[in-house]
Amino acid sequence: TDQAGRTVELTAPAETVVSGYYISTYAVLALGKGDAVVGLEKKADTRSLYQMAAPELIEKPGVGTMKELDTEAVAALEPDLVILPAALVDYADTLDGLGIPSRVGAPESHEALVEMIGLLGRALGAEDAAAALTDYYDEQLERMAALTEGAEKPTVYMASNSSYLSCAPAAMYQNYLVETAGGVNAAASLEGDYWTEVSYEDILAMAPEVIVVPSGAEYTAADVLADTQLAGVPAVENGKVYQMPAGLEEWDSPIPSGILGCLWLTSVLHPEQYPFEEFVADAADFYQTFYGFAVDESLITK
Repeated sequence: TDQAGRTVELTAPAETVVSGYYISTYAVLALGKGDAVVGLEKKADTRSLYQMAAPELIEKPGVGTMKELDTEAVAALEPDLVILPAALVDYADTLDGLGIPSRVGAPESHEALVEMIGLLGRALGAEDAAAALTDYYDEQLERMAALTEGAEKPTVYMASNSSYLSCAPAAMYQNYLVETAGGVNAAASLEGDYWTEVSYEDILAMAPEVIVVPSGAEYTAADVLADTQLAGVPAVENGKVYQMPAGLEEWDSPIPSGILGCLWLTSVLHPEQYPFEEFVADAADFYQTFYGFAVDESLITK
């Protein structure tokens, strides 16, 4: 049963796969099944992870986006399985009519990501790899809880990609990241499940002790620090504005490496308990273990 509640039947583990979005492609790679991918989402050449872990994917046919799927192109590839995001669930019926099995993924939280990885492991005959990855998550979550037990919890403002006058309320994945890392979401009282616009006055009232800029932001930590209208914010006053590493992945989202976002922020918030150098080593080990390449450690910044 997939994450849209649909029953999906395969006569054997899928040997060829079309992945309709990057999160499922990342997951297939993490399960050691990159060779099974015969088609994937468009603009694959913009994904740094593919360039580092599986450059051959960039040459594979691009069959869709989060808004549409080229079913004719998919059918021409004759895949054993198509993996769709929830936004493309309507295409599942079309694929069924073509005799092509499909499964829908909706990893909007850590728990849903774990479920998706387990389902993919079963569909691809990679149950052991899926268990190894989710066991790693459990180990690191226990480790972070132990590292931050009894420590002070700083208030953290998670800014959006488009503007630092937009932030993550409690219903977003980023709230989970902050809490897991031993912090308190400065915007937890805001309603909604998507980036919420706020004013300078709102940020001053929140008084965050740390501001986090996501890796794909259209601005920099230096821009935040230079904004005179934020001069009274504790994070700005104390120079505690950090940008997640660019050039790797979006660690502030529910992707297979999202656990690294939790570890990264734990190191930022609690450097005495978890030195950044230790995190860098852990991140490098993660990529070597689950994606099979040696990451350029100079990309792992804060």
